Amino acid sequence: MSEDRQIATNPGPGPWERTGYWGPTNPDENPAVLAIRAAFPGAYVDAVNYRDEMTVRVEREFLREVVQFLRDEPELRFNLLTDETFVDMLRLRDDPRFDLVVQLYSVPKRRRLRLKTGVNDGETVPSLVPVFAAANWLEREAYDMFGLIFEGHPDLRRILLAEDWDEGHPLRKDYPIRGFREYVQPGYDTPAPRVRSRLRRP
Repeated sequence: MSEDRQIATNPGPGPWERTGYWGPTNPDENPAVLAIRAAFPGAYVDAVNYRDEMTVRVEREFLREVVQFLRDEPELRFNLLTDETFVDMLRLRDDPRFDLVVQLYSVPKRRRLRLKTGVNDGETVPSLVPVFAAANWLEREAYDMFGLIFEGHPDLRRILLAEDWDEGHPLRKDYPIRGFREYVQPGYDTPAPRVRSRLRRP
C-alpha cells in the first residue's frame, strides 16, 4: 500500500479521539463547545471543565434548541439523554436559585456532555420531551421534587408523591427533614392513629 493510500484511509486521531469520555478538557478545543459557540452565540454563557468533565452553561430560553442541535449535528450526535434534574443552589448563590442539569451522551462518538441553565421560582424552562421522549418521566420527577415548571411538557403531573400532596417539594434545601407536619402512624393495640413523639427537637 502506498504512503498516499495509508494517509487517506488512516487520517489520524480527530478531536474526539485525543481524550476520554468527555472530550478535550480545554473548552477552546472541545468540538461540542465550539459548535454551540458558533451556532448559538446568544445562548452560550460559558464552559467549565472540572475533573475532566465538560459543562456548558446556556441561556434558559435556548435550552431546547441547543439540545436538538447537539442531537442532530452529524459531527456531535449527542443522541441519548441520560439524566435531567434540578440542583437547589440555596445559600450558595443568590440568583438564579436553581440549576437545571442535562446529561447527554453520544452513542456513535462515545462522548458525554453536561448542559446547565439557571432558573428561579416562578420561571419556566423549555421541556425537552419534543427532542427526547425519555425526558417525560425525568421532568415529571424534577417537577414533583422541586416544583418548577417545564413549558411544553405534554403531561406534567406528580410521579412519585401522591396527587393530593400539599407539603411542598422535598428536594428543595429549605424543606424540613421531618416535613411540615407531625408524623402519624397507626397504634399497636388500637386502629386509631397516634402521634409519634419526636426523637429530637427541630
